Amino acid sequence: MQDEFELAGERYEHGQAVLAAAQRQISDGTWYWNGGDVRPLPAGDDAFGEAPEGATKENSYKFRAVRIIEPEGATGAVQDLEPMQRYFDEEGWRWSSAKVGTDHEVRADTGDGWWVTWNVRPNGQYSLGVYSEAFWAHDASELIKAIALRDPADFPDASEPGVSEPFPRWSDHVRQR
Repeated sequence: MQDEFELAGERYEHGQAVLAAAQRQISDGTWYWNGGDVRPLPAGDDAFGEAPEGATKENSYKFRAVRIIEPEGATGAVQDLEPMQRYFDEEGWRWSSAKVGTDHEVRADTGDGWWVTWNVRPNGQYSLGVYSEAFWAHDASELIKAIALRDPADFPDASEPGVSEPFPRWSDHVRQR
């Protein structure tokens, strides 16, 4: 369990680095948090990308992190996808774009187990999300619980790119339920 816990921490840190680099393509300013990021979620067949055959909520987990920004004068124009599309091209990531209701979205597969999405909305609220594919675990629910019991879940309402909740350490105090 400790080895899987530490591997989950490495995966979390990698996802946070992907998020920060993508945020900087848009703004080094303040981004609003959409909840906390540390705890992995059960994955199963609803993971981003294509879940491996046999993935269930009992044997796999995923991460997600979302930040929101409201650029001055933003109107959700399809052209507002372009900075992220250029970034995806520079990184050599496979990407696609779509109109989802009134929103425009571009998403890319990083090629190493992560997806990045950039959504622009007519109300001027834009979101950047980083989602992992499913990662295997011997017992995903016990791993998720082990992380949650050590996670203080203390995160800011807003921050600049590169700020993230520290992943708990195995040696951290285990809170009682």
